[in-house]
Amino acid sequence: MKNNIIKTAAVALCFLSMAGCTKNFEYYNTNKHEATREQAEPIILRALFQQMERTVILYRDGSGILDSDYQVTYNLCAETWAGYLAPTLGDGHNNGSFQINDGWTRSMFQNKYTHSMNAWNTYRRHAEDMDQPHVMAIANVVKVMSMHQVTDYYGPIPYTEFGTSLTPRYDSQETVYRTMLSELDEAIEALENYKIGNPGAGIYSDFDLVYNGDVEKWIKLANSLRLRLAMRIVYADPALAQQEAEKSLGSSFGLILTNADNAVVSGVDHHPLYEINVNFNDADTQMGASMDCYLNGYNDPRRFFIAKAAKDGNLHGVRSGVHTTNWTPYKNTAANVSAPNASIYKIEWINAAEVNFLCAEAALRGWNAGGSAKDFYEAGIRASFDEWGASGADAYISDSSAKPAAFVDNTGNGADAAAPGTCTIAFADTDNFETSLEKIMTQKWIAIYPNGCEAWAEYRRTRYPKLITPANNDSNGIVDTDLQIRRAPYPISEQTTNPKGLAVGIAALGGPDNAGTKLWWDQK
Repeated sequence: MKNNIIKTAAVALCFLSMAGCTKNFEYYNTNKHEATREQAEPIILRALFQQMERTVILYRDGSGILDSDYQVTYNLCAETWAGYLAPTLGDGHNNGSFQINDGWTRSMFQNKYTHSMNAWNTYRRHAEDMDQPHVMAIANVVKVMSMHQVTDYYGPIPYTEFGTSLTPRYDSQETVYRTMLSELDEAIEALENYKIGNPGAGIYSDFDLVYNGDVEKWIKLANSLRLRLAMRIVYADPALAQQEAEKSLGSSFGLILTNADNAVVSGVDHHPLYEINVNFNDADTQMGASMDCYLNGYNDPRRFFIAKAAKDGNLHGVRSGVHTTNWTPYKNTAANVSAPNASIYKIEWINAAEVNFLCAEAALRGWNAGGSAKDFYEAGIRASFDEWGASGADAYISDSSAKPAAFVDNTGNGADAAAPGTCTIAFADTDNFETSLEKIMTQKWIAIYPNGCEAWAEYRRTRYPKLITPANNDSNGIVDTDLQIRRAPYPISEQTTNPKGLAVGIAALGGPDNAGTKLWWDQK
């Protein structure tokens, strides 16, 4: 018994000693001079989230992105094809004349994967360890906001396999859209649950460049984005479009219907269009001919907020596709044409005007929108006037006679064109569906300027507003002059870096990899 007592005491002493060591193990084995993973991970996530926000629409932010990145990604592509602006550089044989420049059209693909998707993929790996659905949800909203631009440029893209392979398979555009809508459904549910359970809490309040962590506004943004994407597919899958749209239209948290909720990036010292117009060769871009026709024809009170007056005090645009080596008459110093008034622009993802027009179209289609097409239409115009600081919205809304003007080339080079259409402004209950839709889309096009990605996508989806065609079509028959560019071809570099993935994408595209092939949702 004596021996047993001694053995028991020895074992107890051993366990006590081990317990003492284990109790202080973390203390003695933690480096006091560096952050632990638990401490570092939230900081890493905030930095990655901010990087994702900065690249939804590229702008010079001190992290390596330049105004020239914006120029080739947006200005020389979507902003030109949407009829907003016209390039005034080179010899005129370029994207504006449907002669595709791979150095320009590849930029959307390369920048988004390099900056947006790589940041999201790293973010995802860190966020998965935290088991906080709202943290992943807010990042997924930003990812969808950024990446739907890419699929709307090219069609099928690497999406569901990104981050799992160096040569990811391309998904069909239908798969991309269905995945994005599902991601938004899950994100909205997670954010709503977080808001209900933590009514006073924010997310990344000190790092969020758009809403300062306001969860309710992020829910409104996600709902509005889901409505945008749902409407995009209305001619490809009308049942899914209505189903997804009505989720947002019926949300108790609501949509972005007032300018106070607009998604605007803070801390931007200037819009890239200012640099492109003022400091790039005394104007690498000027106001487009189609904007000239609509703003002048409607005598639109917003026109001199959107663009600067030419030397005669009027608004004069430039027609895309002009062939010339003498751009002097088009430059700012000549002032024969109007420069984009870029000094007052914001980096804006989505605004109340756009969402009101989306609601107007939903109501026009007979969906449960919570209001009439006419009321939403007029609210969209008023929201746009308020955002630009223009007066006279009531008179403008009731104008039933003004129509787009013919285009007159103020440089004297003879690139004149007939008026692009006869669309009037006042919304009438007696109008047929297409007449009403054209009015909604025309006013939406004006109100979302300079968001060329969205304007070009909606023009292709609905064929509205009717746009001035380029002075010359250099596509060798690939692009129909009247239908205009339908997509951007894939970067040539993909043929060597991811040939198998690219082959899957082209097969899913359903046509040749050129600018005349329609996307999946382009089925009107």
